[in-house]
Amino acid sequence: MPQINYNERSWAIDVISEINIYLANKSWHVKSAGGENTIRNEKSSLFPDVLIFKDSAKKIILQGWELKMPDTPITDTELINNAKIKSEILNNNSFILWNVTSAVLYVKKGNTYSILKSWDSIDLHSRSEVKENENLWKDLLHTILEDLNDYFEHGEITESGSSEILAIDKIIDIVLENIDSTAENIKENIKSSAVLDAQIDNWWLSSAAEYGFSSQAQKDAKHKLPTLSKVILTDWFFKIIFGNIIKRYFNEAKIIETITYDTTVSEALQIIANISEHCNFWNIFGNNIANELVSDNAWKQLVQLNVFLSNLNIGGVDIQILQNLLQSSIAYAKRKVAGQFATPPQLADLLTRLTIDKKGGITFDPCCGTGTIIKQAYSLKEEYEIGQEQIIESIWASDKHSFPIQLSTLTLSNPGNIGKILHIFRSDVIELHVGQTIAFKDPNNGNQVEKQLPMVDYVVSNLPFIREKEIKKLNPNIKEINKLIREQTKAKKTLSKKSDMFAYIPFYLYDIISDNGKIGLILSNAWLGTDYGEIFLELIQKYFNIDRVVISGKGRWFNNAKVVTTLLIATKRNISDPIDLDRRISFCTLKEKLENIADIKKLSSEIILNKESDWVNIQSYSINEIKQLENIGIPWSGYFANLNWLPTVAEKLIDSKKYFDFIRGERRGCNRMFYPAKGHGIEDEYIEPVLKNLKKASSFIATSQTQAFCCSKSIEELETLNHTGTLNWIRSFENQMDKTNKKLLPIALRKPNMFWYEMSTKNMADFVVNINFDKSLFIAMLDKRSFFDQRMIGFSIKEQYKDENKIFLLALLNNILSMFFIESFGFGRGLGALDLRETKFKKDFKILNPELLSDAQKKEIIKAFQPIFNRDRLPLEKELQQKDRIDFELMLLKIYGLDKYYDTIKQTLLHLYKTRFAVKEKKRKKA
Repeated sequence: MPQINYNERSWAIDVISEINIYLANKSWHVKSAGGENTIRNEKSSLFPDVLIFKDSAKKIILQGWELKMPDTPITDTELINNAKIKSEILNNNSFILWNVTSAVLYVKKGNTYSILKSWDSIDLHSRSEVKENENLWKDLLHTILEDLNDYFEHGEITESGSSEILAIDKIIDIVLENIDSTAENIKENIKSSAVLDAQIDNWWLSSAAEYGFSSQAQKDAKHKLPTLSKVILTDWFFKIIFGNIIKRYFNEAKIIETITYDTTVSEALQIIANISEHCNFWNIFGNNIANELVSDNAWKQLVQLNVFLSNLNIGGVDIQILQNLLQSSIAYAKRKVAGQFATPPQLADLLTRLTIDKKGGITFDPCCGTGTIIKQAYSLKEEYEIGQEQIIESIWASDKHSFPIQLSTLTLSNPGNIGKILHIFRSDVIELHVGQTIAFKDPNNGNQVEKQLPMVDYVVSNLPFIREKEIKKLNPNIKEINKLIREQTKAKKTLSKKSDMFAYIPFYLYDIISDNGKIGLILSNAWLGTDYGEIFLELIQKYFNIDRVVISGKGRWFNNAKVVTTLLIATKRNISDPIDLDRRISFCTLKEKLENIADIKKLSSEIILNKESDWVNIQSYSINEIKQLENIGIPWSGYFANLNWLPTVAEKLIDSKKYFDFIRGERRGCNRMFYPAKGHGIEDEYIEPVLKNLKKASSFIATSQTQAFCCSKSIEELETLNHTGTLNWIRSFENQMDKTNKKLLPIALRKPNMFWYEMSTKNMADFVVNINFDKSLFIAMLDKRSFFDQRMIGFSIKEQYKDENKIFLLALLNNILSMFFIESFGFGRGLGALDLRETKFKKDFKILNPELLSDAQKKEIIKAFQPIFNRDRLPLEKELQQKDRIDFELMLLKIYGLDKYYDTIKQTLLHLYKTRFAVKEKKRKKA
């Protein structure tokens, strides 16, 4: 009687058994079969039903087989595709499909699989016939094995050249397909656990930026649970991979093999905790938020991975292959989870080489993230043949969160330090202090070992980029450092409340750094061109001597449009020591993408020696020269170009605030009310022209394009005047809600000494400038005095200069020197946009001094500028090539006796301009 429950799994076990019996006494290329413990009759299965090994010890997998019953066609597309994926997972070049009746051998050539051999010889049609006709399929099996052995022996099927036993990227991709189901599982559990909800919110607040999101942005809220799910799934993946690798070092780790298909997630967590108790590695095996909430399908796949590795003879696998498995896991996971925010290895290499002088010195990354930087410091020490014991003792790393700690520990783990205590621990950077007691576990006996945080010689780190609004919730006490700064420096200024988090951290690090120790930090470029950045710069130079600043002049270092970064290298100084005015600071611009620079060591040597090359442009200024430039008003964002000409030219400049009052554009909120659409019915006297933007201003003239509602009368006055159109307009908004803060508009729009519906018309201007520039640098003249939107800065001519010719003033605002000031004042965003500040313009924007000119010279300037004024503006590079522009610039500079500086000024301007746009990747043209 046929066995009605005889299925694919039953048959696969019989096939594996028969293969091993048949090959027992043969010295063939194929030696054995396995896989009986990983067989799953599910679509989510990661591994083939049968594994063919090159050796009896089952260390080297040659091929995988997919088995089906006769009722599944051998040509089934899903079957073939699944088999290809599993072959890729095993890094194999071939696989066999067999549905009892027929079998097909697929072989990979290049990137495609094609059929090399087919076997058709059994006349069976249903699964009920398989067991009772086993002699038929066994005969076919023997034929398949004979043919297969011949193919391997004669090289028609080649073994994989990969040094890895698994294609980790494929497995991670499959496991991460469970993100949505895991996120849904978490969502359901949050409904019944306020504690879990609070834990996840706190994690998101501090971690969102690491994954490219803002914890405060409503549009990013939808990414919270999927991101956490990605972290959880990857965390489990690492626990399983690492737990199986360390079995060869610790017998206690072998209990990971007890995680099988019958093991629950909670039971597995207990097994993992048991391993950590005896083998340390708590950074890797520790429990993270919601680890127990992986979806059912994800858990099945993770168990399959564990069972597969448990049955592989790990002890017999070459240690380098296991190391490759681990490191490829980490590298791919970093790309998948941390993605564009993980520090690129080349950048970490450059940072450590520029910072670490004495290779044996204690090196610390207090915001270690995925561990790339501290791993590079480890490798640098190895390169200089520092002994392993000394390296391990001199490498320290910490992070506020457990997942980065896990990644960093995995990144540093290698055969040379297994069994050693790695100084990687969990701590908030602002709580670090010398002598701080940190508990580790001895991997060899599980005993707790307490160590004190030593004085550090070098801090190398990619500091977190967390905005000021998020700091209040994330690190409400971080601003306490201002009290210490005030006490230590007697400075009148302290760090601005608008500072991003990275601005505070160097001051917390100061006390853990040894005398003449150094910091090498990756920072957002905001400190080079913001109001808070100026204060940061002033204060940090009391604590550190800045040695060099490095930026990219060819592409972004992080593939994220919102982040443009810099390297800051500085040496600790005694706060009370006088400033050495002759000491020089180097400003370095890389002229090539880091990934295209083959020799980072050579690049770092050139930077250290201040030697320009095809890879790097270097400008160097003394502290005294920098003070001169700062007095002129040039921020540090401008110092990457040649400014040696500027002090001489500055003698012919004057602060523009002498001629103009600076006004920030009107910001009132509720655009639908204050910028009414046609048919509004408001009386004409309450409608004013307003300039919303300069997008339609193709020349130097800007025309007000929009109507604005401006009423300063009370409701009673309007009723007396019987201005019903205006009354109806105001009353139509009385009960509407503000879309931002969800309050009624009369409350949300309330301002001191103003009606809630009032918008002032006092801020009228003659000229306007964007606060965000793209390719054209210009200041526009309004066709008539108007008020304008908040995205612009207005220039209102002072009363005593009202009679000055506006075209003349426009020419002084739109020449090569004014364009240089505009370009140098801002800092570039990730898409190449230039951000400017009203405060900077008001304080430091300079123009050529009109008081040095005669009336005749003014007329000459107007005449030379007229052709430019009469045509459309052009993008900067093209603009500077126009004959009328060249003629005007040379004539203008000649009048002021500065014409010999024309080429130098132009080169400086273009250098800064091109550097700003270098971060904006050019789209590849389609072939």
